[in-house]
Amino acid sequence: MMRLMMLSSFVFVALGACSQQPKQSDKKSVTVVNLNTADFEAGMKKTPSKIVLDVRTDEEFNSGHLAGAVNMNVNDPSFADRLKQLDTTQPVYVYCLAGGRSARAAEILKDMGFPAVYNMEGGMSRWTYENRAVESPGGQADKGMKTAEFNQLIASQKEEWVLVDFWAKWCAPCKKITAYLPEIEKEFAGKISIVKINYDDNPRLVKELGLDNVPYLFLYKKGTEQWKNSGYIEKEALRAALNKGL
Repeated sequence: MMRLMMLSSFVFVALGACSQQPKQSDKKSVTVVNLNTADFEAGMKKTPSKIVLDVRTDEEFNSGHLAGAVNMNVNDPSFADRLKQLDTTQPVYVYCLAGGRSARAAEILKDMGFPAVYNMEGGMSRWTYENRAVESPGGQADKGMKTAEFNQLIASQKEEWVLVDFWAKWCAPCKKITAYLPEIEKEFAGKISIVKINYDDNPRLVKELGLDNVPYLFLYKKGTEQWKNSGYIEKEALRAALNKGL
């Protein structure tokens, strides 16, 4: 009897030890895959079951987006909670305007356990620049001024020199430039006219001009381009460029 009890205890301990062994996870490690626009488009076409996620603002999304895309603003405080509405068994193709916000969103998606996460490099700016298909509610992709109208605008200002600032509400560097532009305008009063053009409100124009990001500054003399700058520029650097151009 004693021997049987000892044997039973041994079996119990052995089984308990086995049950306490660390479990091997069968969850695969997911890596965010960055794709250029061509590969991103090809990947979506050959993947029938997927989620296409646009992480821009509502305004940006309504100006034009990829077919079948779901819009969730990555800068919205409720972004992580909204993602829980998605089917985590599906691969995700995520994009924004230029690739920065979508890269951030892709890391969140990866940590949530989606089986595959693809980030589009260059974003919608590169996509539209390459004339790829875009869905635009109400034909909004055709709104805004045309190149001919733009050429007339930069040639019809009071001063012969015109500084054009392409900006967007969601663009942090744009806001920094906007903050100091009044000083530049005052300093060069009587020499330069400053024209501000909203990137989102003029999708046709930015496409025709080949602009794939903001901020973007152009300096024209009587309608002819003399200088341009892509991205943020400090006030002193802009002042130096204008003085050199003039």
